[in-house]
Amino acid sequence: MPPTYLSVIRSQLSVISSQETGDYFYLFSPHPTPHTLHPTPYTPHPTPYTLHPTPHTLHPTP
Repeated sequence: MPPTYLSVIRSQLSVISSQETGDYFYLFSPHPTPHTLHPTPYTPHPTPYTLHPTPHTLHPTP
């Protein structure tokens, strides 16, 4: 079963969020993702579910 688009995003997200969260917002905010269920441009706080790397997606995706 090939990796889904979401699993690839989460895999990249875990790497990006652990390095620079600024890049995460730059790369992923333009397009809607399941992480942004409610597009609120006035959100003053970073999304809490991206603060920690997801351990189940640390494996390299083929």
